[in-house]
This record gives sequence, C-alpha cells and structure tokens, in this order.
Amino acid sequence: MRPKRRFWVLVALAAAASAWAVVVGRPVLLVAVCGVCAWLIAQQYRFLATLRTVSDALECTQRSSAARTVTEGTTFLTLTARVEPETSLTLAVEPSVPVGANGTVEPLTLTGAATETTGTFELAWPVAGRFRIEAPTVTATDRLGLFEQRLRPAVDRPAVTVEPRRPRTVHVGEGGDPIAAGFGEHETGQTGRGLEPAEVRKYVAGDAFRRIDWKATARLNETHVREFTTQTDRETRVIVDHRSSMATGPPGERKYDYARHVALAFVEHARETSDRIGCQTVGDEGITGVFEPRAAPDTLRRITRHLESIEATSPDNAASASRRGGPTPTPPDRVREARERLADDGTTFATRLRPFFDRPDAYVRTISDKPLFGAVEAASAQLGGSRWTVIVTDDTGQTETREAVKLASRNGPVLVFLLPSVLFEPGGLDDLDAAYASYVEFEEFRRELASLRDVSAFEVGPADRLSTVLGSGTRQQPSTTRNQ
Repeated sequence: MRPKRRFWVLVALAAAASAWAVVVGRPVLLVAVCGVCAWLIAQQYRFLATLRTVSDALECTQRSSAARTVTEGTTFLTLTARVEPETSLTLAVEPSVPVGANGTVEPLTLTGAATETTGTFELAWPVAGRFRIEAPTVTATDRLGLFEQRLRPAVDRPAVTVEPRRPRTVHVGEGGDPIAAGFGEHETGQTGRGLEPAEVRKYVAGDAFRRIDWKATARLNETHVREFTTQTDRETRVIVDHRSSMATGPPGERKYDYARHVALAFVEHARETSDRIGCQTVGDEGITGVFEPRAAPDTLRRITRHLESIEATSPDNAASASRRGGPTPTPPDRVREARERLADDGTTFATRLRPFFDRPDAYVRTISDKPLFGAVEAASAQLGGSRWTVIVTDDTGQTETREAVKLASRNGPVLVFLLPSVLFEPGGLDDLDAAYASYVEFEEFRRELASLRDVSAFEVGPADRLSTVLGSGTRQQPSTTRNQ
C-alpha cells in the first residue's frame, strides 16, 4: 500500500494543528486532531480490507489475435477485467507491452457500478524473436484518493513468435542452373544408427531389440542384428555477412534475408544429421556473434534465434562505417604494377617508398583489417582436421572475399554462397542489357572462386529476377552472333 499525496497533506495539516494547539493552549483542538488521525487509520484499514476482497475476486484474461507473425507485422491484444460484486475502489488495468513490440495502450478503468471492462490494442513487431505478453498491472485507488496499491493478477501470458520475412523464391545454383542436391550431404564410412543398411552381424548382449534382423535370424537360425551407415561426425562453421551492403533490396527480399535462408538451411541439416555446427556473424565493425561448433539442440536454437534477430546495417551507416574503417585493400595486380614502376624510378621519393611494396605481407596486412577476412582468420585459428567452412556474402568486396576463401580452404572444403548485387539493387533491372553485363561479371568472379582448390561457389538470389536477367542475355546472343 502506498499513501498518496492527499493523505500526506492531511497528515501535515494534523501535525500543524497539533503544534498550534500546544502553542495556544487549546486542548479541544488536540481532540479534533486525534479524531482526524483516527479517521485516517480507519480509512486505511477499510482500504486494506476491501483490497483483499478485490484481489480475490478480480479476474483478468488476455488474448492475442495470433501466435505467430512476421517482422513489421501487427497483432491485436484483447484484455478483459472483471470483478464481482461491485467495489468501492477504482481499478486501473494497464496492459503490458512486450520488449520487442511497439504499441500505444491506455489503462482500462473499473469504477462505481461497473464490474467488467474490455479493450483491444494493436501491437507492431519490428524485430524477430519469441516474446511473452506479461500480466497487466492493476492499480487500486480508494474513492477519496488517499491510498493506492498495485497488483499483478494471475493471468495467462500468451506468447507471440515473430519470424523474419522469408524470400518468396530462392535460387541456389551455378550460372543460372539450380543445384539438385541439398547443402553439404556427406558420409563418414562409420557404422551405427543410421539410415543406409551396411552389414548383418551376430547379436551380442546389449544390442537393442529393435535392431534385430528377423529375416536373417530365421535364415541363419541364429539371432543377428543389422548395422546401418552412420552419417555424422562432421563439423561445419557457417560465416554469415550482415554488413551494410547486405541491406540492399525491398523488405523481406534483402540480401541478408536470402543469406539467412541459406544459413538456416545448414542449421536444419545439422539438426537432422546430429552434426556439429558453429556460426559467426560479421557486421561493419567486426564479428557480432560467435557460436562454437556443437550438436546440442540448445546451440542450434541459439544460432537460429541469433540469425533471425539480427539485421543488416542500414545503408546510411555504411558511409560512416567505411570512414571509420581501415585503408581500402589494394588488389595484388595493382601492388605488382606499383612495384615494377618503382623499380625503374631512381628518385628519392621512389627509393623511400619501394621497401613498402617489396614486403610480401603488404597486401595481407591491408586485407586483415576487413571484417569478413578477420572472421575467417579467427575461425581458421581454431579449425583443424576434416572441417567445412561455409561463407555467405555478396559480391561487393571481391578482393576481401577472394582472400578470405583462400584462407579458409587451407583447413578443408569451403562452400561459398554469393549474392549478386545486380539482382537486389533498386531499379537494377530497368536496363536489362546493363543488368546482364553485371551478371556476367559476377559469374566470372563466382567461377574464379569455384576454380580454387577445395572450393565450391554458388549464386543465391530471387529466382524470378535471375530468370529475367538470363532471358535478356538469351535475346542478346543472336544479334551478337550476327555482328561477329
């Protein structure tokens, strides 16, 4: 219970009257003050007694219009408060807005003869995740405004799962041709609990009853069990780029939406095969999330929640991020050209500059300042043996991507999933001839990566936009042939 301002005003007046009665010597005034104090105590007791009754009789129910929605979607929360019989207290029932939601709510009021009130409020969900709507806050106030008390009634707490908007059509392939198989299927050559039959052997104590091969047992007149090929014991580390360039595209169809789709496919595959999987996410400032490779369901859930909750940096922050970042990496061919020019230059300036270009690690030093390369470098320091690295990024930083892939391939097979910028840029398909030329440049880069040892490179993007670009290229081919 919390006394309100009006209560303290009355107490202060009673104290002042008591002091004045002592000063002027008026005992009758003291009796009046004592009467006021007794009345305040009686009001307090009455409030507490009524509050206990209301607390037992109050019923609140809250219901969400949907248990699932997508980012930027809306749901409606319906809150009902009921108390019988009517009470002398004024009850203000304020709904609780979850941390991940936005919405304007106003308290529902129960006063006088009213015994029930209902309100519906709209909630917007800007971020992905699973959120629980907590119990409303009930503030009880007496009619004189002397006391108030807050209550948390027992009520159902509905949960709302907010999923990121999914791309409508996802193409994963090479040169416009979709791949036919799933991502990263593998075999280990081990036997155990699996799907593919491997061999039949004699039953030994401890074998599960369900593994007995009854046909072989009847044929051989002795109990036998069947072994199956086990597909497990592989470790995969997925590195997902969500820097500012990955924010290109319409809502729900941004580059990062497609990148997330690919990464979650690997997580789901690991869940089905009990493979160990780890994840690193890379933002403009560096690594934004690290999950060490595990096969535990809790790790897979945490990776999924992380991938669904993060978004690509807004393009407005890209310029400031680039200004804060290190020097722009210099491609190897430009380093070689500068070294050749300086070799024939005898000026003092060239003599002082030449040692910087003669250092074999000059290019690597500039690259190491880049977030994606740094993430691969950090992951490579912990990898060893038969490990897979999956890199999901776009084609904007080709030099950095190339060196990151080379570094990752030192530790085992690498799968690269590239998002062509031409398929996501606003107005990128206004000029189909230019769009096809941009796609050809992208395809050359993808093939360059795929030609590296232990590297497979795939394109990822909206299938409808890609087919439009490729269709434009098909129409250009005859005219090109005639010109030749």
